[in-house]
Amino acid sequence: MKGFTLLEMLVVVLIAGILASVAMPQYQKAVERSRSAEAIMTAKAIVAAQNRSLDAFPNDDVNTKDALDISLTDGTWDSTNTTYTTPAFTYTLSNDGVVATRRAGNYIYTLTFYNNNVDSANTCSGSSFCANMTEMGFVQAE
Repeated sequence: MKGFTLLEMLVVVLIAGILASVAMPQYQKAVERSRSAEAIMTAKAIVAAQNRSLDAFPNDDVNTKDALDISLTDGTWDSTNTTYTTPAFTYTLSNDGVVATRRAGNYIYTLTFYNNNVDSANTCSGSSFCANMTEMGFVQAE
């Protein structure tokens, strides 16, 4: 007699389902961490450009694209040149730094990056995902 019985096949499918249900949340967390890396790289580039502008022109505003000496290519600027949007994040410039807001997915959160105008640590707020960001140097805001 060759082959598997129906019961053996059901057990295999059940085990595969259990493994998938355990692994899926960890996979989603790993994917979100890689997406947050986009926000960190882009926001840090914007803050560095703001800091260079503040060093050269301390009394000028740094809350628009015009104050930056960088070119961003993965998204679009709004008509006021204060908000930059990519498929995953919206970056809002202010004179204090940049706020990166996650726009889609299961995790909705905000990362705040401060420039030299503010003596504060970068923060994460709005999601339980922020607990994962503390090891990347973020303070979990309330």
